[in-house]
Parts: sequence; structure tokens; C-alpha cells
Amino acid sequence: MVPSCDSNPNSSRFTHCPDCGRPDLKADSFKSFACRSCGFQFFINCAAAVMGLILDDKNRLLVTRRKYAPARGSLDLPGGFADPGEGIEESLKRELAEELNLKAVEMTYLCSYPNTYTYGPVTYPITDMAFICRVESFGAIQANDDVADFLFIPVNALDPLRFGMASARKVISRFKQFSAIKGTE
Repeated sequence: MVPSCDSNPNSSRFTHCPDCGRPDLKADSFKSFACRSCGFQFFINCAAAVMGLILDDKNRLLVTRRKYAPARGSLDLPGGFADPGEGIEESLKRELAEELNLKAVEMTYLCSYPNTYTYGPVTYPITDMAFICRVESFGAIQANDDVADFLFIPVNALDPLRFGMASARKVISRFKQFSAIKGTE
């Protein structure tokens, strides 16, 4: 079932048309707006985001602690939003370097999940894509950017409920299933 315009999380925030300036911008659907005066249309499409699942040589998963809202202080996976004009693999390499000073040398797609990300008053639809990664070395690892801290957790001790973002919880659950099938848990 396709959500209706009543389910548009931004309908109370976006009210004025960016083209004509009138207060006639109304939700057309769960992801679009239309100006009732001039006909201008505006769409909020999914943003692409990436997550890296990185194991050390002791079969522990590298996880981060969120420095900022949403879900400040909860566990997360390293990653973030793709920049305009950037490929998914390129964005994951950039995010791992920015957040943890790590250089990805191998990335294998695992799964993707829909998510929402509320930043200030706006809720953005997201598609999170998760990759199992191998890094060059953990020698220079450090928490940077929006990462407050990092830790390594044995795969069999991972608790999805400790992760603050819904899609990260789903990715962790999927990764645990994948690890059990591969016999690496």
C-alpha cells in the first residue's frame, strides 16, 4: 500500500512555495508537494547512505558510538550519506576515512534497508546500504567527525537493540544470520 499525503512527515514544515512564495505548498503524497497557486512541484526522494561492517582478526565487529542526535550515544556502524555526484563505494571509502581514519581495500554488498533520518525539523527518507569491508590496517584508527568512540564486539555478542537507528538494527541482525551461515559467528 502506498502511503497517502497524510503520512508526509514534512507537511507541517513545508508550507510556502519556493517558486512564487505563497503559503500554498501542500503535500501531494507522502514524498511530494505541489503549490496550489503556481503549480510548482517539489519531491523529497530517498537519500543514499552507506554502512561498513568491518571485522578484526579476532572476529569482532567494529562499531561506533554516535556523537550527535539522532540516537546520540547509541551504537552505530561506520558510514554516512553519499555526497551528490559520488558513487556508493566511493562514499563508503570517504566515510570510513573521515570517521575512523581507515582505508577500505575491499567491499562486498550485504543488504539494504529503508530508513528515515530526522535532522532538525525535516525528516528525510533514506536507503541505507551495508557492505562487509576489509581495511588496510587498524593501526591509525581514531574517532573523528560524528563518531564519539569506537569499539570491537564479538559477532556472537552483538545485540541489535543497542543500535540506535532502525536500519542499523536490521543490518546487524542480517549480518549475524549471514555470519552463522558462513560459520564465522
